[in-house]
Amino acid sequence: MAVTVYEMMGFFAVLDPLIKGFIQVALVIGPLSLVGVILLLRKIEKDHPERIRWK
Repeated sequence: MAVTVYEMMGFFAVLDPLIKGFIQVALVIGPLSLVGVILLLRKIEKDHPERIRWK
């Protein structure tokens, strides 16, 4: 496990700073957008329960 983490750190060290920035932004925005979609679907389900089926 420690070898894999070290190799990944070495991989990120050689990347362009623009690419590293993009990866960091994507790691933050990706999960936030998924949470946003789930919250939006729950709000729609509350207002119109016949439009959303979770199961």
